[in-house]
Amino acid sequence: MRVLGRPGTTRRLDGREAFTRYLIAALMVWAAPSSLVAQGGSSVAGTVRSPAGAELRGATVSLSGDQVGRELSQTTATSGRYRFGDLAAGRYTLAVALPGYRQASVPLELGEGEARTLDVTLEAVVLQEIVVTASRDQQEIAKVPAAINVVTRDEIQQGRSAIHLEESLRRVPGVRVEDELGGTTRTRIIIRGSGTRANSPAGSGVRGVRVLVDGIPKNNGGGSAQDLINIDLESAERIEVLRGPSSAIYGNQSGGVVNIITEDGRPGGFFNFRQTVGSYGLFREHAKFGGETGSLNYFASAFRTDQDGYRAQSAFHNTGFHSKVRYRIDDRSHLTTIVSFDRQFSRSPGPLTEAQFLADPKQADSTFAANDVRSTVEEFRLGVIYRRELFGQDALELTGYYIPRHLGPFQQIGVRIPQDFTNRGGGARYLNTRPLGNLANRFTVGAEFQNTPITTGTFNSVTGAALAELEENSVVFGAYVLDELSLRENLQLSVGARFDNIHFTSENLTRATPVASRLYQKFTPKVGIAYQPAPVVSLYATYGRGFEAPVIGELRVLPGGVFGFNAELEPQVSDNFEVGARGEPLPWLAFQAAVFQQDIKDFISPFGTFPNNSFQNVGRVNQFGLELGSQVELFSRLTLGLAYTYSDFTFEEFNNGTNDFSENQLPGVPRHIFFGELRYRD
Repeated sequence: MRVLGRPGTTRRLDGREAFTRYLIAALMVWAAPSSLVAQGGSSVAGTVRSPAGAELRGATVSLSGDQVGRELSQTTATSGRYRFGDLAAGRYTLAVALPGYRQASVPLELGEGEARTLDVTLEAVVLQEIVVTASRDQQEIAKVPAAINVVTRDEIQQGRSAIHLEESLRRVPGVRVEDELGGTTRTRIIIRGSGTRANSPAGSGVRGVRVLVDGIPKNNGGGSAQDLINIDLESAERIEVLRGPSSAIYGNQSGGVVNIITEDGRPGGFFNFRQTVGSYGLFREHAKFGGETGSLNYFASAFRTDQDGYRAQSAFHNTGFHSKVRYRIDDRSHLTTIVSFDRQFSRSPGPLTEAQFLADPKQADSTFAANDVRSTVEEFRLGVIYRRELFGQDALELTGYYIPRHLGPFQQIGVRIPQDFTNRGGGARYLNTRPLGNLANRFTVGAEFQNTPITTGTFNSVTGAALAELEENSVVFGAYVLDELSLRENLQLSVGARFDNIHFTSENLTRATPVASRLYQKFTPKVGIAYQPAPVVSLYATYGRGFEAPVIGELRVLPGGVFGFNAELEPQVSDNFEVGARGEPLPWLAFQAAVFQQDIKDFISPFGTFPNNSFQNVGRVNQFGLELGSQVELFSRLTLGLAYTYSDFTFEEFNNGTNDFSENQLPGVPRHIFFGELRYRD
């Protein structure tokens, strides 16, 4: 059963009284938190915890009884603590509610002057699964008007190598992960066709999909993301996948969002060590530990992966560590610090012709082997997240990150290409959960800044002579707003919008060229509605606009090798209409379904062949899709998982001035994808 907590009753205040109360509350919260403890009379206080013993923030704790004229209510802060003081002796009822947990109700009787300690442990309710990616804060998945999946820790780690994202995301309909070389930087995530352009001559990586690790972006300021292999999936608590345009919240992307959320420490502490051995010389060691002591929650992991590879010239080595420490400053604020480092080395076997593949699929391209094409990548990640609960129904969150990355050098055919970039940025987000009249409401406003300077050199691998040295920069500013209004207890309206300002610059120092520059500005809205006709079923409908700007590598690809930016290349823009359903109508059955129609204008496509190639906006793509998924519990420990994706993605217009490919299918997107698995849980 889904149980929703009701907030305490409220009355309207005139302007003078409201101002006075807010001023007093502000002084009490910021200047002297300890003064909130009432003096005299009886009291009841305690901590709200999860079944695992974790302190729960955001729980609504209500106290009612004949001795109080109205129901008293407060919201737990970071510590999970609550306290009601200055109470008369008598009988009361304490109620605790939090989305994702079953409401608890505890009768109690207080004696004169008694100080009662009453801790409450809430029972988790699977039907009210909580996600953070859709609105950037905790929200019941049933109230999210979008296609969203949660891949659990067991699904990520149990019985799997937990090295590649493809193992975890293959069960999500509408999502495909391609690993070009079996474990290197050439990993692509494709959501509803967005991301196929990563195959283009401008380089590899993720395009059109936002990738986050604990809320810190893997994408650089230009929108692309590399080195997904360095994500420590054996430390992942869950992966949230939001499908469809989410530019109204996350900016420059049109396919969706993948948010990897790592584990926290647990009371009592834990340690885990795991070795994995597999085909083609795979050997992996992984260790992790964590715990919670007083105000400190900590988690850390370290790993090493070695693999010879299926093909010749495809060896791969990866070493890294990850740590996350959360310190509770006081009952209303905490600081989370994330530190990670990764070093990977890989060789590239190169492409094969069809005849070569049929003769020996394990061979390497002779030119790649002769030049020993290889790369070494080092990346350090520092992220800091500060959250402050303000007045019980408000919160402020500040985020900052600094991520230097060194590629060096990438040994290509006849050249060495070292590259250094620093992905740095931050953001501020304010959340207000005060009701609008008698209607529950969540209002979010935020702003983000991201800056990625990149230095890329190209040197002759024999003589060492400098052939090119590029200084490039991406500067992104975005501001967004989101309001989620509960029209009824089972009906929620969500409206949001975002404005993005993206500035790219590039300069070739070797040629002493003028600085090339492009500026893009986009406004993207979204609106959705979620309805629960029954506690176990949720329906939704949504409209959203997305955009995807070209990356710097696409802007500066001009015919004849001329340096500069393509002045005619614009972002592609998408309009997405979608309806869907999800639920658990039976204790052993969970399902999800989504049908969408997406129209893409100014589709970006490569044109021509080297050295006379470039990128163009070539027309429109009409996308119709159907996504189905289910989980069937056959026995107490045996589950059948199924997923099906149907994609009819057709070029409504495609004319690059030389050829007309209208009515053709979008390449790289299979029309049908089916996935099935039987999973046994320990």
